[in-house]
Amino acid sequence: MLDGSLPVDTWYTVIEAIIGFLIGTLLGSLAGLGLWYSAFVARLVEPFIVAINSVPKIALAPIVILWFGTGFVSKVALAVSLTALVALIAAYQAARDADPDLQALLASMGASKNRIFKSVIVPSTLPAIIGMFRINIGFALVGAVVGEFISSQRGLGHLIYSASSLYDLNTVWVGLFVLMFVGFLLYHVIDFAERRILPWRQITTAGQVQV
Repeated sequence: MLDGSLPVDTWYTVIEAIIGFLIGTLLGSLAGLGLWYSAFVARLVEPFIVAINSVPKIALAPIVILWFGTGFVSKVALAVSLTALVALIAAYQAARDADPDLQALLASMGASKNRIFKSVIVPSTLPAIIGMFRINIGFALVGAVVGEFISSQRGLGHLIYSASSLYDLNTVWVGLFVLMFVGFLLYHVIDFAERRILPWRQITTAGQVQV
């Protein structure tokens, strides 16, 4: 703290994780929702999604470093690779589980596919997508830290790796506790955003607890 390295390292990791989280979650959610439009395309790409999901994303880290270099972009790309597929699967599954009767009702009334998407699919998938944010923020941190482990001059991952190489356990614990605090803080930011975006879920949950 006194030499200023810890705040700088924390800032680097947080920015990498947040940017990777935003890009990966947005792209994955849009792709997952887009699969609702075509059952044929969804069936076609589903085996590939399963196959890619079975590969440990950490194993892609050396390839991402080679593609994007050792700088800031590669850490963001790793965070995106860990979050995008999770978002895609969550959004696609939520879209598949949307009320088919309500979709059929709107279709019988002459509603277009775009209208059904806006009126049924998006509102019904929103809780699942927002809930997925809680998982993805952790994955984004993992991606950023792993990238810093492999090659970096800044970040909490670099701090922990360098300290562990020198058997400086005190600094390792500092890095770990700061990383846990960052994850805790970002989790509660997501929780706050969920209460703002989906206030009715809090009311429903409170009613269930009282009963």
